[in-house]
Amino acid sequence: MTNSPVPDPNFPALLKLLSDESPEIVETARLKLIEMGEGAVPLLEEAARSHEDPKVRVEAKAVVERIRLAQVGSEWKELSAVPDEELDLERGVFLMAKVSYPGLDPESYRRRLDEMADQIRPNLKSASTLKEQLNLVNQFLFKNQGFRGNWNDYFNPENSYINRVLDRKLGIPVTLSVLYLLVCRRLKLPIQGAGIPGHFMVKCNDSKTELFVDAFNEGRFLSRPECVQFIVEAGYPYQPEFLTGIGPREILARILRNLILIYVDRQEETLERTMSRLLDTLYPGGGADEAMEGEPEEES
Repeated sequence: MTNSPVPDPNFPALLKLLSDESPEIVETARLKLIEMGEGAVPLLEEAARSHEDPKVRVEAKAVVERIRLAQVGSEWKELSAVPDEELDLERGVFLMAKVSYPGLDPESYRRRLDEMADQIRPNLKSASTLKEQLNLVNQFLFKNQGFRGNWNDYFNPENSYINRVLDRKLGIPVTLSVLYLLVCRRLKLPIQGAGIPGHFMVKCNDSKTELFVDAFNEGRFLSRPECVQFIVEAGYPYQPEFLTGIGPREILARILRNLILIYVDRQEETLERTMSRLLDTLYPGGGADEAMEGEPEEES
Protein backbone atom coordinates (compact mmCIF):
# COMPACT_ATOMS: atom_id res chain seq x y z
CA MET A 1 0.00 0.00 0.00
CA THR A 2 1.26 3.47 -0.86
CA ASN A 3 1.01 6.57 1.30
CA SER A 4 -2.27 7.81 -0.21
CA PRO A 5 -4.26 10.08 2.14
CA VAL A 6 -6.60 8.06 4.34
CA PRO A 7 -10.21 9.35 4.04
CA ASP A 8 -11.03 8.25 7.60
CA PRO A 9 -8.80 7.08 10.46
CA ASN A 10 -10.95 3.94 10.73
CA PHE A 11 -10.26 2.95 7.12
CA PRO A 12 -7.46 0.40 7.82
CA ALA A 13 -9.49 -1.36 10.51
CA LEU A 14 -12.61 -1.48 8.33
CA LEU A 15 -10.61 -2.82 5.42
CA LYS A 16 -9.30 -5.63 7.62
CA LEU A 17 -12.85 -6.46 8.76
CA LEU A 18 -13.80 -7.24 5.16
CA SER A 19 -12.16 -10.63 5.69
CA ASP A 20 -13.98 -11.38 8.95
CA GLU A 21 -15.73 -14.74 9.25
CA SER A 22 -18.98 -13.08 10.38
CA PRO A 23 -21.19 -11.94 7.45
CA GLU A 24 -22.77 -9.34 9.72
CA ILE A 25 -19.41 -7.78 10.58
CA VAL A 26 -18.37 -7.81 6.91
CA GLU A 27 -21.60 -6.04 5.88
CA THR A 28 -21.15 -3.46 8.64
CA ALA A 29 -17.63 -2.77 7.40
CA ARG A 30 -18.91 -2.52 3.83
CA LEU A 31 -21.55 0.03 4.80
CA LYS A 32 -19.07 2.14 6.77
CA LEU A 33 -16.68 2.17 3.80
CA ILE A 34 -19.51 3.06 1.41
CA GLU A 35 -20.39 6.01 3.67
CA MET A 36 -16.88 7.38 3.07
CA GLY A 37 -17.84 7.86 -0.57
CA GLU A 38 -15.51 8.81 -3.41
CA GLY A 39 -12.72 9.75 -1.01
CA ALA A 40 -12.22 6.09 -0.17
CA VAL A 41 -12.18 4.85 -3.77
CA PRO A 42 -8.43 5.25 -4.55
CA LEU A 43 -7.40 3.25 -1.46
CA LEU A 44 -10.11 0.65 -2.07
CA GLU A 45 -8.94 0.25 -5.67
CA GLU A 46 -5.40 -0.21 -4.45
CA ALA A 47 -6.57 -2.83 -1.95
CA ALA A 48 -8.51 -4.58 -4.72
CA ARG A 49 -5.32 -4.79 -6.77
CA SER A 50 -2.68 -5.64 -4.21
CA HIS A 51 -3.96 -6.55 -0.73
CA GLU A 52 -2.38 -9.75 0.59
CA ASP A 53 -5.76 -11.22 1.57
CA PRO A 54 -7.73 -12.42 -1.51
CA LYS A 55 -11.04 -11.97 0.30
CA VAL A 56 -10.22 -8.32 1.01
CA ARG A 57 -9.34 -7.86 -2.68
CA VAL A 58 -12.74 -9.20 -3.74
CA GLU A 59 -14.65 -7.24 -1.12
CA ALA A 60 -12.79 -3.98 -1.80
CA LYS A 61 -13.66 -4.20 -5.49
CA ALA A 62 -17.32 -4.80 -4.62
CA VAL A 63 -17.36 -1.79 -2.27
CA VAL A 64 -15.93 0.43 -5.01
CA GLU A 65 -18.71 -0.69 -7.33
CA ARG A 66 -21.35 0.07 -4.68
CA ILE A 67 -19.91 3.54 -4.02
CA ARG A 68 -19.94 4.34 -7.72
CA LEU A 69 -23.40 2.88 -8.17
CA ALA A 70 -24.69 5.07 -5.33
CA GLN A 71 -23.13 8.08 -7.06
CA VAL A 72 -24.80 7.12 -10.35
CA GLY A 73 -28.13 6.82 -8.54
CA SER A 74 -27.74 10.28 -7.05
CA GLU A 75 -26.82 11.84 -10.39
CA TRP A 76 -29.63 9.95 -12.14
CA LYS A 77 -32.15 11.31 -9.64
CA GLU A 78 -30.90 14.82 -10.37
CA LEU A 79 -31.06 14.19 -14.12
CA SER A 80 -34.61 12.82 -13.93
CA ALA A 81 -35.96 15.69 -11.83
CA VAL A 82 -35.76 18.32 -14.59
CA PRO A 83 -38.59 19.03 -17.07
CA ASP A 84 -38.58 16.90 -20.22
CA GLU A 85 -37.36 19.71 -22.45
CA GLU A 86 -34.29 20.20 -20.23
CA LEU A 87 -33.37 16.54 -19.74
CA ASP A 88 -29.87 15.81 -21.06
CA LEU A 89 -29.95 12.67 -23.24
CA GLU A 90 -26.18 12.53 -23.59
CA ARG A 91 -25.58 12.71 -19.86
CA GLY A 92 -28.28 10.08 -19.37
CA VAL A 93 -26.83 7.45 -21.68
CA PHE A 94 -23.38 7.80 -20.14
CA LEU A 95 -24.75 7.64 -16.60
CA MET A 96 -26.64 4.47 -17.56
CA ALA A 97 -23.42 2.97 -18.92
CA LYS A 98 -21.65 3.64 -15.62
CA VAL A 99 -23.86 1.01 -13.99
CA SER A 100 -22.03 -1.74 -15.87
CA TYR A 101 -18.80 0.18 -16.54
CA PRO A 102 -18.14 2.05 -13.25
CA GLY A 103 -14.73 3.33 -14.34
CA LEU A 104 -16.15 4.91 -17.50
CA ASP A 105 -14.81 8.35 -18.44
CA PRO A 106 -17.65 10.06 -20.37
CA GLU A 107 -15.43 12.97 -21.37
CA SER A 108 -13.22 10.79 -23.56
CA TYR A 109 -16.31 9.58 -25.45
CA ARG A 110 -17.71 13.09 -25.74
CA ARG A 111 -14.46 14.14 -27.36
CA ARG A 112 -14.86 11.32 -29.86
CA LEU A 113 -18.37 12.53 -30.68
CA ASP A 114 -17.01 16.08 -31.06
CA GLU A 115 -14.32 14.80 -33.42
CA MET A 116 -16.87 12.95 -35.54
CA ALA A 117 -18.97 16.08 -35.92
CA ASP A 118 -15.85 18.13 -36.67
CA GLN A 119 -14.96 15.79 -39.54
CA ILE A 120 -18.45 16.02 -41.05
CA ARG A 121 -19.02 19.75 -40.56
CA PRO A 122 -16.81 21.18 -43.36
CA ASN A 123 -18.57 19.01 -45.96
CA LEU A 124 -22.02 20.30 -44.99
CA LYS A 125 -21.28 23.61 -46.71
CA SER A 126 -21.62 21.89 -50.08
CA ALA A 127 -25.02 20.34 -49.19
CA SER A 128 -27.98 22.45 -50.21
CA THR A 129 -30.78 20.30 -48.72
CA LEU A 130 -31.40 18.47 -45.47
CA LYS A 131 -31.35 15.13 -47.29
CA GLU A 132 -27.93 15.90 -48.77
CA GLN A 133 -26.66 16.84 -45.31
CA LEU A 134 -27.97 13.59 -43.86
CA ASN A 135 -26.38 11.65 -46.70
CA LEU A 136 -23.04 13.09 -45.61
CA VAL A 137 -23.71 11.99 -42.02
CA ASN A 138 -24.62 8.52 -43.28
CA GLN A 139 -21.50 8.30 -45.43
CA PHE A 140 -19.28 9.16 -42.48
CA LEU A 141 -20.94 7.03 -39.79
CA PHE A 142 -21.87 3.91 -41.72
CA LYS A 143 -19.38 3.82 -44.60
CA ASN A 144 -16.25 5.54 -43.31
CA GLN A 145 -16.58 4.63 -39.63
CA GLY A 146 -18.35 1.29 -40.11
CA PHE A 147 -21.13 1.57 -37.53
CA ARG A 148 -23.75 -1.10 -38.12
CA GLY A 149 -26.61 -3.03 -36.59
CA ASN A 150 -25.62 -6.11 -34.62
CA TRP A 151 -27.78 -8.69 -36.41
CA ASN A 152 -25.76 -11.66 -35.18
CA ASP A 153 -25.85 -10.91 -31.44
CA TYR A 154 -28.85 -8.63 -31.12
CA PHE A 155 -29.58 -9.21 -27.42
CA ASN A 156 -26.04 -8.72 -26.19
CA PRO A 157 -26.33 -6.02 -23.46
CA GLU A 158 -23.26 -4.27 -24.87
CA ASN A 159 -25.48 -3.14 -27.75
CA SER A 160 -27.45 -0.99 -25.29
CA TYR A 161 -24.52 0.93 -23.76
CA ILE A 162 -23.37 3.97 -25.74
CA ASN A 163 -19.70 3.55 -24.78
CA ARG A 164 -19.67 -0.01 -26.13
CA VAL A 165 -21.52 1.08 -29.27
CA LEU A 166 -18.75 3.60 -29.85
CA ASP A 167 -16.02 1.06 -29.04
CA ARG A 168 -17.41 -1.88 -31.04
CA LYS A 169 -19.29 0.09 -33.73
CA LEU A 170 -22.26 -2.23 -33.16
CA GLY A 171 -25.68 -1.50 -31.74
CA ILE A 172 -29.42 -1.93 -31.86
CA PRO A 173 -31.86 0.55 -33.43
CA VAL A 174 -32.28 2.77 -30.38
CA THR A 175 -28.59 3.12 -29.49
CA LEU A 176 -27.46 3.63 -33.08
CA SER A 177 -30.20 6.26 -33.31
CA VAL A 178 -28.85 7.89 -30.14
CA LEU A 179 -25.39 7.99 -31.71
CA TYR A 180 -26.96 9.60 -34.79
CA LEU A 181 -28.80 12.13 -32.63
CA LEU A 182 -25.72 13.08 -30.63
CA VAL A 183 -23.63 13.66 -33.75
CA CYS A 184 -26.37 15.54 -35.63
CA ARG A 185 -27.11 17.80 -32.67
CA ARG A 186 -23.48 18.88 -32.69
CA LEU A 187 -24.05 19.80 -36.34
CA LYS A 188 -27.28 21.65 -35.45
CA LEU A 189 -29.36 19.52 -37.80
CA PRO A 190 -33.13 19.40 -37.06
CA ILE A 191 -33.60 15.86 -35.79
CA GLN A 192 -35.29 13.97 -32.96
CA GLY A 193 -36.11 10.42 -31.94
CA ALA A 194 -39.10 8.59 -33.43
CA GLY A 195 -40.51 5.91 -31.14
CA ILE A 196 -41.60 3.43 -33.78
CA PRO A 197 -42.56 0.23 -31.95
CA GLY A 198 -40.01 -2.53 -32.20
CA HIS A 199 -37.58 -0.49 -34.29
CA PHE A 200 -36.51 2.96 -33.12
CA MET A 201 -35.64 5.51 -35.80
CA VAL A 202 -34.67 9.15 -36.15
CA LYS A 203 -37.04 11.78 -37.50
CA CYS A 204 -35.57 14.68 -39.47
CA ASN A 205 -37.61 17.57 -40.72
CA ASP A 206 -37.37 21.19 -41.74
CA SER A 207 -39.85 23.41 -43.58
CA LYS A 208 -39.40 21.42 -46.82
CA THR A 209 -38.50 17.87 -45.84
CA GLU A 210 -39.65 15.10 -43.53
CA LEU A 211 -37.46 11.99 -43.45
CA PHE A 212 -37.06 9.04 -41.14
CA VAL A 213 -33.60 7.52 -40.77
CA ASP A 214 -33.12 3.84 -39.93
CA ALA A 215 -29.71 3.89 -38.24
CA PHE A 216 -29.80 0.10 -37.73
CA ASN A 217 -29.80 -0.33 -41.51
CA GLU A 218 -26.96 2.01 -42.42
CA GLY A 219 -29.07 5.14 -42.32
CA ARG A 220 -31.62 4.22 -44.99
CA PHE A 221 -34.24 6.91 -45.55
CA LEU A 222 -37.96 6.29 -45.22
CA SER A 223 -40.86 8.59 -46.02
CA ARG A 224 -43.90 8.80 -43.76
CA PRO A 225 -45.94 6.37 -45.94
CA GLU A 226 -43.01 3.93 -45.95
CA CYS A 227 -42.84 4.13 -42.14
CA VAL A 228 -46.55 3.41 -41.89
CA GLN A 229 -46.07 0.39 -44.14
CA PHE A 230 -43.08 -0.74 -42.05
CA ILE A 231 -45.14 -0.54 -38.84
CA VAL A 232 -48.10 -2.45 -40.29
CA GLU A 233 -45.89 -5.15 -41.83
CA ALA A 234 -44.17 -5.58 -38.47
CA GLY A 235 -47.56 -6.49 -37.00
CA TYR A 236 -48.39 -3.31 -35.07
CA PRO A 237 -51.67 -1.41 -35.44
CA TYR A 238 -50.64 1.97 -36.82
CA GLN A 239 -51.12 4.98 -34.54
CA PRO A 240 -50.15 8.51 -35.67
CA GLU A 241 -48.19 9.14 -32.46
CA PHE A 242 -45.69 6.47 -33.53
CA LEU A 243 -44.32 8.99 -36.04
CA THR A 244 -44.22 12.03 -33.79
CA GLY A 245 -40.94 13.00 -32.22
CA ILE A 246 -40.17 11.82 -28.71
CA GLY A 247 -37.99 13.37 -26.05
CA PRO A 248 -34.93 12.22 -24.11
CA ARG A 249 -36.93 10.76 -21.21
CA GLU A 250 -38.74 8.30 -23.46
CA ILE A 251 -35.53 7.39 -25.29
CA LEU A 252 -33.75 6.60 -22.01
CA ALA A 253 -36.78 4.61 -20.82
CA ARG A 254 -36.72 2.55 -24.00
CA ILE A 255 -33.06 1.61 -23.51
CA LEU A 256 -33.73 0.75 -19.87
CA ARG A 257 -36.63 -1.53 -20.75
CA ASN A 258 -34.47 -3.33 -23.27
CA LEU A 259 -31.81 -3.91 -20.64
CA ILE A 260 -34.36 -5.06 -18.06
CA LEU A 261 -35.67 -7.66 -20.52
CA ILE A 262 -32.15 -8.84 -21.31
CA TYR A 263 -31.17 -9.16 -17.65
CA VAL A 264 -34.41 -10.96 -16.80
CA ASP A 265 -33.65 -13.46 -19.54
CA ARG A 266 -30.06 -13.86 -18.31
CA GLN A 267 -31.20 -14.13 -14.68
CA GLU A 268 -28.88 -11.28 -13.71
CA GLU A 269 -31.05 -10.06 -10.86
CA THR A 270 -28.78 -7.30 -9.54
CA LEU A 271 -28.57 -5.54 -12.89
CA GLU A 272 -32.27 -6.11 -13.53
CA ARG A 273 -33.16 -4.45 -10.21
CA THR A 274 -30.74 -1.59 -10.81
CA MET A 275 -32.17 -0.81 -14.26
CA SER A 276 -35.71 -1.08 -12.87
CA ARG A 277 -34.85 1.47 -10.18
CA LEU A 278 -33.48 3.85 -12.81
CA LEU A 279 -36.68 3.46 -14.82
CA ASP A 280 -38.81 4.09 -11.73
CA THR A 281 -36.79 7.23 -11.00
CA LEU A 282 -37.18 8.41 -14.58
CA TYR A 283 -40.95 7.88 -14.43
CA PRO A 284 -41.79 8.04 -10.69
CA GLY A 285 -45.52 7.96 -11.38
CA GLY A 286 -45.31 5.24 -14.03
CA GLY A 287 -46.65 5.86 -17.51
CA ALA A 288 -43.49 5.12 -19.48
CA ASP A 289 -44.02 4.22 -23.14
CA GLU A 290 -44.02 0.44 -23.53
CA ALA A 291 -42.30 0.18 -26.93
CA MET A 292 -39.19 -2.01 -27.04
CA GLU A 293 -36.70 -3.08 -29.64
CA GLY A 294 -37.87 -6.26 -31.33
CA GLU A 295 -35.74 -8.99 -32.79
CA PRO A 296 -34.55 -7.94 -36.26
CA GLU A 297 -36.29 -9.32 -39.29
CA GLU A 298 -34.42 -10.20 -42.45
CA GLU A 299 -34.82 -7.58 -45.16
CA SER A 300 -36.56 -8.75 -48.33
